Amino acid sequence: MSRIDSFEIAVRKRLMKIEELWPNLTAFYFVDGAPATNNAIENYYSTSLKTHRKRQLKTGGIEDQMRLSALKRAGMFGKPEKTLLEAFFMFIPFLDPG
Repeated sequence: MSRIDSFEIAVRKRLMKIEELWPNLTAFYFVDGAPATNNAIENYYSTSLKTHRKRQLKTGGIEDQMRLSALKRAGMFGKPEKTLLEAFFMFIPFLDPG
């Protein structure tokens, strides 16, 4: 970090972020029996999830997923008052019953 000024701005930002998150990135060293890598987790997700689910786990996707889960827990998504079929029938002109 003493020579951070010698790098490009994008690299500096990344290095500052790594320094900020360093305790989280190295926490596994202080837990007995913790694996040194997350290869098992990465392998599981790379082989078992579909591509759209993998995208969901990226930074923006996981934040969206967390917001959606919070809305579901808050009860923002209730049962619809009308079914899709009832809404569709609203646009059909009056039909002759005979």
